[in-house]
Formats: sequence, structure tokens, C-alpha cells
Amino acid sequence: MKFFLLCIFLSFSTLLAKEITPYRTVTASEAVSDFVKRGDILVIGTKESIVDIYNLKDDKLVDKIVLEKQINILGDEIGLIIASVDYLEKKVLFSTRRLDSWGDVYLYEDKKLRKLIDASQKISPKEIKFVDANRVIINTMENKLLLFDIEKKEFLYTKQLDEASFSDFVLSEDKKYIFSANETPLIYKIEIESGNIVEIYKKANKRDIFSIDYKNDTLLSGGKDKRVVIYKKPNQHKMVMGEFFVYSVGLNPDASRAAFSKNEEDEISVIDTASLKELYLLSGHPTTIIKICFYAHNELISADKSNKILFWKLD
Repeated sequence: MKFFLLCIFLSFSTLLAKEITPYRTVTASEAVSDFVKRGDILVIGTKESIVDIYNLKDDKLVDKIVLEKQINILGDEIGLIIASVDYLEKKVLFSTRRLDSWGDVYLYEDKKLRKLIDASQKISPKEIKFVDANRVIINTMENKLLLFDIEKKEFLYTKQLDEASFSDFVLSEDKKYIFSANETPLIYKIEIESGNIVEIYKKANKRDIFSIDYKNDTLLSGGKDKRVVIYKKPNQHKMVMGEFFVYSVGLNPDASRAAFSKNEEDEISVIDTASLKELYLLSGHPTTIIKICFYAHNELISADKSNKILFWKLD
């Protein structure tokens, strides 16, 4: 009975949600695989060996990194997937994924490209982020967590988190912890300095987790079970249901609002995290959403499998 009443409440809330369309679009060189915004700089990874560096204030592409394509078994050239990108202090960090699943990690600074990790080392980086100007944290497809020292060009540690496939990670704002999700579905809170697991979130998600975010002591997850789970602690959570697989989620800076890919129409729902009421419904994506990121209290960016990145303003 309680579940039935909750469904009625959520359906009624949807009717009251304000519909929003994007106010701005940035077109990437190729289909988008990842992006990151830092200040006025937008770095876009693509599925065709290209990293775009875009200045949002000047509204123009200011730089482009183009890698050599790979050759498949038929002898055809195909692009490398830029698996993950990050940006810090005018440095661009990114990883690639090859046909054999192994990948390289690159650092781009002052127009110079430097390879930090070679695919011959048989590492398959799926997510990569700066911890600081000299250290990089990497989560591989096979769920190894790696801390890498740029200056020494060596791994500070390698931790096998478990045997499940890795799905997504996010760093805490102070970059002391990383939250790493997998398909089992579990989310680990890990101390970056040591690589030790300090907490496990496992109560709410029942199938593969696709996406997580963490802001202001709040953890958000979404996945194959259509559940959008808001954790305050490992044993304290609440949730709403999407209408389809929840491929991407995002929290605004104070975690008062959560966004998630809602349905097969590729719309984004924005809810109040306290009341769970749906506030906004964002429409405009032509295909599956791959990433949602708030960059201000009422502003967010999202990307889908096309070459478009959409910008949204809420009231």
C-alpha cells in the first residue's frame, strides 16, 4: 500500500515538473565519450582519437589533440576511444582504450604531449583523475585501483578491489577519498593515500551500477535496476525510480538537487533530494545520455552518444 501511494505521489510530482530545453550547445569533433569542465575550459574526449579543448567564455575551440588511429583485423583504420579526461592547472590528462582493451595514459601541457603509461604495460584505464598536480588515480575495467606518480613515472600502489567489473568513480571534494562502483553492485569508499577501503555501500542497488556522484556528504547512484539511490551513510538511504536504466546521475554542489537520466526518451529528471519531488524535466538529447555534471547550483551540462554537449539553466 505504501509503495502504491509513493507511485501516485511521484506520478503527480512529474505532472508539476517544469520542462526545460538546453540554452546552449557545444559541438565536438566526433561522438563524445567523456568531458570535464574547469572554469571556462571544457575538455571533451571523443570516440575517434580526438580530444577537444574548448574555451566557453570565448565560445571557440582553442586546441585539439589528435592521436593516430588503430588498425583492425581487416586492415581498416578506426579511432581510439578517449576513455576518460581531466583538467588541472592548464594540464590535460586523458586515457585511451584500444581494440584489445588495453590503453595509454597521456599528459598534455604547453602544447606538448607526453605518454605516462603505455598500452604495452597491459593496463585498461576506464576512469582517470588528478589527485593533485603530480598524482593520478586510475580505476581499470577489471577493477584495479592505481595511484600513479607523474614525476617519478611509477605506481605508488596497485589495489585489486574485487573481481567484479568496474563501472564509475568520483572523488570527494577534498580529494581524500574516492568512491568506486562496480556491477555486483557495491560502492567502496576508499582512502586515496593508502588505497584502503573504509566503507562499503551495498544496501539499496540490486543490479549493475552505471553512474555515481558525491557532493556535500551525499552519495548518489543509478543503474540497471532503475533505482536512483541517495545515501547519507552506508546504512541510511532513500530512493526514487527511473522509468528505464539509469545511465547517468549528478548532484549539484550542495547536494540539494539530483539529476538522472530518466527514460527511453533520453530525458533528464531533476529532483529535490530532501522531498524527492521532481522539479524539472530536461528534454533535448537525441540519443542515450552518457554523463551529467552540475557546475553550479542551478546549471548543468550533459552529453549523449552523439557529438553534442548540452547546457541547461534551472530556475
